[in-house]
Amino acid sequence: MTTPRTRRVRTIGGGAVGALVLAVVPLSIGTAEAAVAGAKRTSAAATAATAATSARPRVTHVSTERQLRKALARANHRAGADRIVLDRSISFDGTRPLKGGAWRGDLDVRDDLVLRGQGHTINARGLDRVLDVDSGVALEIVGIRLTGGSPAATTSGGAVRSAGTLVVTDSVLRANEATGTGGSGGAIANEGGSLTVTGSRLVANTATRAGGAIEAVGGDTTVQSSQLRRNRTGEEPGNGGALHLTGAGTVAVVNSTVADNAATAEGGGLWNSAEGTLTVTGSDVSGNVAAGPAADQGGGGVYNDGGTLSVVRSTVDGNSATGAAGSGGGILNNLGTTTVEKSRVAGNTAPRAGGGVEAVGGTTTLTGTELADNAAGTAPGNGGALHLTGAGTIDVRNGSVTGNTAGAEGGGLWNSATGTMTVRGTTVAGNTAAGAAADQGGGGLYNDGGTLEVRGSEVTGNTATGAAGSGGGVLNNLGTLRVDRTELSGNTAPRAGGAIEANVGTTEVTRSQLLQNTTGAAPGNGGALHLTGAGDVTVAGSEVVGNTAANEGGGLWNSASGTLDVTDTVLRGNTAAGAAADSGGGALYNDGGTMTVTGATITDNDATGAAGSGGGILNNLGSLTVRSSTLEGNTAKRAGGGIETNVGTVGLTDVDLTANSTGAAPGNGGGLHVTGAAVVQWLRGTVTGNSATKEGGGLWNSATGTIVADQLSVSGNTAPTGPDVFNQPPGGTFVLNGAPVPPG
Repeated sequence: MTTPRTRRVRTIGGGAVGALVLAVVPLSIGTAEAAVAGAKRTSAAATAATAATSARPRVTHVSTERQLRKALARANHRAGADRIVLDRSISFDGTRPLKGGAWRGDLDVRDDLVLRGQGHTINARGLDRVLDVDSGVALEIVGIRLTGGSPAATTSGGAVRSAGTLVVTDSVLRANEATGTGGSGGAIANEGGSLTVTGSRLVANTATRAGGAIEAVGGDTTVQSSQLRRNRTGEEPGNGGALHLTGAGTVAVVNSTVADNAATAEGGGLWNSAEGTLTVTGSDVSGNVAAGPAADQGGGGVYNDGGTLSVVRSTVDGNSATGAAGSGGGILNNLGTTTVEKSRVAGNTAPRAGGGVEAVGGTTTLTGTELADNAAGTAPGNGGALHLTGAGTIDVRNGSVTGNTAGAEGGGLWNSATGTMTVRGTTVAGNTAAGAAADQGGGGLYNDGGTLEVRGSEVTGNTATGAAGSGGGVLNNLGTLRVDRTELSGNTAPRAGGAIEANVGTTEVTRSQLLQNTTGAAPGNGGALHLTGAGDVTVAGSEVVGNTAANEGGGLWNSASGTLDVTDTVLRGNTAAGAAADSGGGALYNDGGTMTVTGATITDNDATGAAGSGGGILNNLGSLTVRSSTLEGNTAKRAGGGIETNVGTVGLTDVDLTANSTGAAPGNGGGLHVTGAAVVQWLRGTVTGNSATKEGGGLWNSATGTIVADQLSVSGNTAPTGPDVFNQPPGGTFVLNGAPVPPG
């Protein structure tokens, strides 16, 4: 059956619309179905063609501000991607009221757009920002220079504000500003969106509040192969000279340069928030300045305010915290988590503390990193390379700490009273601490009451230079110090403790080497290690070799209220140069405290002063116990080539004195000399081959002294008077193997 249908036909010819023609055309049912199918095919083809067309961006070339605004307005109001190409530089003319929109004020981007140039400039001339990108919109800026952006008061983003997706490639953003109250992001404000800056330069931009070049409010920000230079912040509060992150965002700075930026308070280069994550990789952060005056302000290069900071394969160099008590010339970690890996932190300065790195609590880890030539000033000037304030954790591993200086304490590293610091596989060398007081110094490391562990490391060539500075290598002040499998060599201090000064506290040295360390003459005690006050020191399984003290204890020195325990240790070739009769102790000096020596080999040590005594050990008024040890080849000018005890008590068990000797001042007691009312108890051992210039080649006892020896072999010693033994007339108590030794 055939049904008549009416068809309307529009003809277009010669550019004009032709007449409308009505025609009645008979169509069968089959024909109608075919027509419908054909219409569907035609519609699908048209849809595909439209999609293909819309996938290609519409390209508009512009050369004036009017053309740019017209092209942008058109792009904002039609669907699909657009590309606007600048054929010449453009400046805002300022004749239109600044009320927003594409036609007035800044350029509002409300649909996806690519804005491209060939190094051309858009100059806002201080009339407004240049571009404002809506949420959900993508803008790509390629090869364009944006300058002169200056939005209205209380707003951010001097050149660009974006809540969408912003990509800046091969472009320059220079001399833009966000200077109103709270103004942030002198060049760019990323407000919760995504920002990627690649191959670009952000230079000489300014923000009142934060982020001289970039302010990121949450969102994701990446700066790659770019330069952020000479940007700055004002005083409200003035953080993040180049870049500032607010809130829970992420920032990645990759293969970029952050240089010569300035912040009034914190983070001369970069600033990370408490909820933020900042990663710096393969980049150079140098010459930046943070001027905050408080102790927890500074961070000349980078400031981490409680968030997560990672610095990897980067250089943090020549930055400064310049405020009165500014800290962290290179990096300041404030209660956050900071990791520095395979990087160099060098030449940074801070007045208060942490020339290279300041950690205020939190966790700071440095791996394979070089801390070099950083400096802490004199306010007070602690931790030339790194300083910890408060209850934080520091881990330094497989790196180096070299050439750093501190005005007071810890030329290299400084640990707080509630802090925990671990140094592993690291070289600490050539650092200097200049504090003048007796409890200042610590040329390499200073532990101010906390817990410091140094393992598998080298502490060498460090110096405490102050008038009474102590601990050329390490100063442990009231804390716990553990040193294991470490070499401490060539360190110096004027007062005491060429390698280690222990001021009270607990100090443990195990499986380590203390070599060629030196003290000066103020007074110059403990060439390798010195204990002040009621501390506990253990030296076990170690070597104490070639150290020098200007006065007492060429190797180790123990205080009147201290406890020093030496076990399974070699003490060889150490020298004490004190001139008085109660000075010396070439290897060991016990100044009234408790000293225990077990399984030690004490050889070739020397008391070289004019009346120096105790070439091996000098026990001055204290309690000395020696077990299963050998003293051989030690020398003293005055007395006690092996051991001198001035009063005090001495207990010897299984001890051998061999080939020790005295000089000629007067030269008594080649093996052992007793001065005053000392008491010596000796069980088993040998005294052989010792020599004295005057009396008692083996053993010499004072008129008021006591020596009681059992199972002791005394033979082959030499002296003009009493080759083996001498008991000073009228005779002290001297019993050898059950037989009294008469006077003379």
